[in-house]
Amino acid sequence: APNATNDRAPGRVLQLSIETMLEELAPNLWEHSLDRLVDFGHCIGQDLEMAALGTEHELMHGESVACDMAFMAVLSEHLGLVSAAQRDRMLNMLRRCQVPLWSPVMTYDLFAEAVANRVKNSMGQKFPLPVGIGKARIVNDV
Repeated sequence: APNATNDRAPGRVLQLSIETMLEELAPNLWEHSLDRLVDFGHCIGQDLEMAALGTEHELMHGESVACDMAFMAVLSEHLGLVSAAQRDRMLNMLRRCQVPLWSPVMTYDLFAEAVANRVKNSMGQKFPLPVGIGKARIVNDV
C-alpha cells in the first residue's frame, strides 16, 4: 500500500485532472458549445444516480460516474472505437479503484430515458466516448 506521506501520485493525478479540465473548459466559459469531453461519466450517470436514490441500490455520485464510464467503455468497443483489450484495460482500472461498474437499476428503459434527457439538455447526444487510452471524441449517432 502506498505511504500517504511519501506518495506523490495522488497529488499529481489531481493536478493533471485540474489542468486538463481547465484546458477543456476555459475556451468555452459561456458554454456556446456543449461538446465537452469532461462530460465523460456524466451522460447516463446522472439519471442512474437519481433512479437509484432511496433504493437498496443507491449510488454515490462518483459510483454512478464510474458506472457511466464503464458503460461508455463497453459502448465504445461495441461501436469499434476501442479494442476489446483497451475496453478491458479501462474496466480493470475502474475495478482497481473499487467502484461499481454496473447497477441493477440500469435497465434498457432507464438508458433510453437517459439518452432522451441527454439529447434534450445537451442539444444532441454528444457522448464523449473513448477512442483509445487517454483519447476521446464526441459521438452523436449512437
